[in-house]
Amino acid sequence: MQNLSTHPWAFQPAQNIELDLDKLETVVGQFQAGAISDSEFRTIRVPAGIYEQRESGTYMLRVRCPAGGILPEQLRRLGAVSESWGNGVLHVTTRQEFQVHRVPLASILPALRSMAEVGLSCKGGGGNTVRNVTACTESGVCPSEIFDVAPYAIGTTERLLSDPVSFELPRKYKVAFSACERDCAGATIHDVGFIARRKDGAEGFAVYVAGGLGSKSRVGEMLHDFVPAGDVGLISEAIKRVFDKNGDRRNKHLARLRFLVERIGMEAFRALYEAELTALRASQPAPLDIRPFPQPGNPPAAGQPLPARRQSPAFYSWFDRNVALQKQAGFFVVHIPLLVGDLTSEAAADLAGVVSAHGDGILRATQSQNVSLRWVAESELAAVFDKLDAIGLAAPESPVLRDLVACAGASTCRLGICLSRGLAKAVRQELSDSEIPLDELGDLRIHVSGCPNSCGRHPIGDIGFSGAARRVDGRSVPYYAVQVGGRLGEGKTRLGTNVGAVPSRNAPEFVRDLLQAWQGSSHASDFDRFVDNGGIDVARSLIESHAQTPVFKQNKEFFIDWDASKDFSLSGRGAGECSAGVFDLIEIDLANARESLEAGRLYPATLFAARALLVTQSLQPKNDEETFDFFQSHFIEKNLVDSALADVIAEGRRSASAPDPRAVFKGTPANVTALVASMRLLYESLDSSLRLNKSARCLKQK
Repeated sequence: MQNLSTHPWAFQPAQNIELDLDKLETVVGQFQAGAISDSEFRTIRVPAGIYEQRESGTYMLRVRCPAGGILPEQLRRLGAVSESWGNGVLHVTTRQEFQVHRVPLASILPALRSMAEVGLSCKGGGGNTVRNVTACTESGVCPSEIFDVAPYAIGTTERLLSDPVSFELPRKYKVAFSACERDCAGATIHDVGFIARRKDGAEGFAVYVAGGLGSKSRVGEMLHDFVPAGDVGLISEAIKRVFDKNGDRRNKHLARLRFLVERIGMEAFRALYEAELTALRASQPAPLDIRPFPQPGNPPAAGQPLPARRQSPAFYSWFDRNVALQKQAGFFVVHIPLLVGDLTSEAAADLAGVVSAHGDGILRATQSQNVSLRWVAESELAAVFDKLDAIGLAAPESPVLRDLVACAGASTCRLGICLSRGLAKAVRQELSDSEIPLDELGDLRIHVSGCPNSCGRHPIGDIGFSGAARRVDGRSVPYYAVQVGGRLGEGKTRLGTNVGAVPSRNAPEFVRDLLQAWQGSSHASDFDRFVDNGGIDVARSLIESHAQTPVFKQNKEFFIDWDASKDFSLSGRGAGECSAGVFDLIEIDLANARESLEAGRLYPATLFAARALLVTQSLQPKNDEETFDFFQSHFIEKNLVDSALADVIAEGRRSASAPDPRAVFKGTPANVTALVASMRLLYESLDSSLRLNKSARCLKQK
């Protein structure tokens, strides 16, 4: 086993991991015994990187990997943890972390203690904390880079995590390092982003601040054109202190750093920042611990013949698509594609063996949910191919398929609306079956998020999808809002343009048709130019042609999400940061209730009004009777609405079983009007996590 405590890549967590785990074990015991509530437990476990999943009683453990680096023994241990206590599949995220899924409550501590033995921790993996610090995955070997920024990501991690305040912030705090102006790490869309510079021979960074993705995404603003490289720790800490002291703790939906800057203005923010930076400099903190990383021996001497490559079509196909030259002569980066970011425990163990034997002994997780191995000599490539092929990780993927991003979505996440990974697989299949020359699409990026929270980074995808929901024929339908034209690059970063929404079932064909339109345009070699020269209008036109959902009797598939076998439902979805998409369902029902009331159709108005907010309680009624039953038990009996509305709900329930409910319904216009107005009032009291404000009572009947 490697000496993990001294390896330069193994970041040194300043917090005492064992002490943290002892405290967490006490809290878990208290929760199991009923001594603390679920909400109290949540406030402790989420900052520790422990999230409850869609399946109640199971949890996801998010493992911090600064700059995406993980050592072979750590990877092997993660696979064993997932096999023993999880679902046997590791998941790579767009923040270059690894997740272990479906861990039962009783197994959380054994899993965390096993990780700690090899220097892995989940602390800060969630909640209002400093999140995983990311960096360009090819930094150190990329021909375009200014210099290697990964050591600064690790040093900044160690500095920020040494401060307890880093775990008690108003909201999450994300930092990224990019090695050149291409901004592969997305520094311009982070709370704090550093982009490598060289000025007068000195290494340094441009600094960007107040970017971020989500329901209200924002491109960051430049704070410094150039700062010495050694200042990144001071700057990250100074901005964090401004955020801590001035962020909005009352409304978490307006608590991110970007909202603070929008609220007080960049000039006022800069003044607060300069004051904190001055105070920090005066305290004379120790410099960041920037450790050089090990590199393999000298490359082959110039003119020295290299071993012949394997003469097989499979090897050449893999080499052409998955292998890239490093800036160091004689060495290569091997890209290892993972389907929607998943890696089985068995494959993880085998891959750890490959990493131990080849390259620099470090595996990098990428922002596109894949992994890569660097410093592979040409003489090793045939052996690496054989080993990866034996474990199913040598698929010769075109970049557009290899780098297709999808968050976990509703398969595990309580915030998820749609099964985003199912859509990603369907898009892959659609493109693979098409006649589009995928290898000619360059690094076109397709990103899928299961909800508007942007875990799939859809706002910066060339084509981006975010999960939503609509109501068709009285039933819920999985939909995706579509954005086109997102891009990254210093001075070029742009969020995608909203072009409309399509039912999930039509999304793959929309992608195919849009790419075919691009390939047939005069800008076939450049998707950005296509977008800027009429591509948005083309996308909107295609959205219109793919936007219709047939009624249930005509085509039931539209009411079933990709990778699902049952009708689409929002049941199991928990409260979260944003529920856009769900709000669409509510708005549709409330609008239908109002229109029915105005037209004198009292029974439909009652039904729509009663159904509108059931989704806030994760309820999906199967019929009219169940709609009224749910409303009675979850709204009237829980005092969320005026008890005087019970009569009109009871009348709706009685009428629902009749062959023609509208003909027998005896509710009065006044009662139905009160119900419709009451539900509108209650809807307006919702926060963006679908929580109902109990102080907002429905209008009393006279």
